[in-house]
Amino acid sequence: MRIIQILNSPNWSGASNYCISVTKELMNLGHEVLLLTEPGKPMYRAQQLGIPCDDTIRLNHRNPLLYVHAIKRMKSIFKSFRPDIISSHINEGAWMAGMIAKKVVPEAVVARIRTDIDPPKGHFINRYVHHVWTDHIVVGSMLHKKLCQQILDYAPEKISVVYGGVDTELFTPSRAATSEFRNEIGVEKSEILIGLLARLDPVKGHEFAIGAITALKELPVKFRLVAAGYENERTFAWLKQLAAENGVADRLVCLGLRKDLPDVLAALDIGLITSIGSEANSRAALEFMASGKPVVGTSVGVIPEIVHHEEQGYIVEPRNAGATAAALEKLITSPILRQRLGNSARQSVETNFSLPRFGRVMESVYQKLLPDRNRG
Repeated sequence: MRIIQILNSPNWSGASNYCISVTKELMNLGHEVLLLTEPGKPMYRAQQLGIPCDDTIRLNHRNPLLYVHAIKRMKSIFKSFRPDIISSHINEGAWMAGMIAKKVVPEAVVARIRTDIDPPKGHFINRYVHHVWTDHIVVGSMLHKKLCQQILDYAPEKISVVYGGVDTELFTPSRAATSEFRNEIGVEKSEILIGLLARLDPVKGHEFAIGAITALKELPVKFRLVAAGYENERTFAWLKQLAAENGVADRLVCLGLRKDLPDVLAALDIGLITSIGSEANSRAALEFMASGKPVVGTSVGVIPEIVHHEEQGYIVEPRNAGATAAALEKLITSPILRQRLGNSARQSVETNFSLPRFGRVMESVYQKLLPDRNRG
């Protein structure tokens, strides 16, 4: 197949990771792929992976003249590349690609990919774009499929769920044997490390993680919370102050962005996700699971669909530090339970969420659409 992927974002996000990962896997399966994107981290990452890119189209703006240029340029690219499949990952790229495709390459299938956390808008224009200029929708969760059915009045058979994937060779339990992370932060082998991998943003619910470890600070078992990520609307200074106010400053380790994240995760014992929203793809959950760690996660976004309660970890209500603490206590106090749920997490990822499987599932969706489109 000849496939065009459109990602009009200069920023790295769950949607960007989804797009770049599936594009590379489709290339590995022998398909010819072109990525239309903008200068920024996604394009840099794509180029590192050898993905052919075109960065001449600007859609992440409100400039009418740039839209005119984008329309002309997209027409030219569609005519020369002659794609079988066109998939847009961000809203601004979707309406234009669908409109142009119907006129320039009507034989191509327009498969809109929705892996952002925001539900689709239900106004007339958006419904028109999805019903007239879109042949199929691919979503990253059952939750988003239900939203598309309800808000867009889209038929369930025209919506496919394709979960994201994780590199199971990069994130693996075997790294624990060589990881120096525990030595770096000076913890004993018996001390339990709980990882919170999230940008410092209110939606990630860091205060509920602090609330949970505060509730557990009298446990006889030694443990620490390892917070990794980058500062956004909140800072590490804020998080440290919050921990100090709750008397758990000594239980908190703050990290910035780490290039050795697979080694860090392999050295942990438990993965924690306290988000109150977001988590359309939950890379953190998949990376914890691939590293063989049980996950305590909130019931938001895709998390309950990939972390099965009492099988790969525990699902708790968001904003509930007490429930989070109770789930963590079970894992902190039972090495056998941690091992059993961690093994199940790794097995689930290998079976359902590896990158090769990610590519094969998307490939199968595309292949099924081509005969349907040609018959229409």
